[in-house]
Amino acid sequence: MSEEARVLVVEDEAPIRDGLVALFEGQGFAATAVGDGPAALEQVAVGGWDLVLLDWMIPGVEGIEVLRRLRAQGDDTPVLLLTAKGAEDDVVAGLEAGADDYVTKPFGVRELVARARTLVRRRPVDTEARRVRVGVVDLDLDGLEVRWGEGEARGRVRLTAREGRFLAYLLARRHRPVSREELLVDVWDYADGSIVTRTIDVHVMQLRAKLQGVPGGDGWVGTVRGRGYRFTGPVADEA
Repeated sequence: MSEEARVLVVEDEAPIRDGLVALFEGQGFAATAVGDGPAALEQVAVGGWDLVLLDWMIPGVEGIEVLRRLRAQGDDTPVLLLTAKGAEDDVVAGLEAGADDYVTKPFGVRELVARARTLVRRRPVDTEARRVRVGVVDLDLDGLEVRWGEGEARGRVRLTAREGRFLAYLLARRHRPVSREELLVDVWDYADGSIVTRTIDVHVMQLRAKLQGVPGGDGWVGTVRGRGYRFTGPVADEA
């Protein structure tokens, strides 16, 4: 990680905010902090951030809404969501809004810094297929959407950037299972693939639920027991 990586800390509680700034500056980041949603939106609009550390419960505009607006503008800056909402539905909502990862409060500072470093240390994923025909469905990984049908029967499902990246990775390696360790390092940007985390499980559960409404989509992401995941949809051709 570059010692000049810029992190925007968005936290409304001053003691926590000041502590996070001190923590990240002590770890070699250049940290800037704001305490509410409108100020966060102003700062992310300026751009140039390597990471946004975003608390969910902030005044003015909630953190998850800040995140949605950021992604709606096409900004793919890594976002690490801080939340006291540990329920599965809340975690899924945060990931679906575009969070790259999340940490629940109270959190350990070592875990927080480790997750931040892995998000800053982003590597491009080598993918081959960017637009493919899967059965009767068009999977567009550049446009981040799944399309099928025509006229009134036309359907569309939007994908998050992480879901698109995950599917692209599986597609490029569809002739073999992909291990969780590979996915953590190459898709989720973790430095250590052996780390214990439910991030992949939550994302896969969310993606499978989303694909339930896609013709044949419920069978796209297969689990290979003891080995990982594999793309199992019928790929017809590639563009």
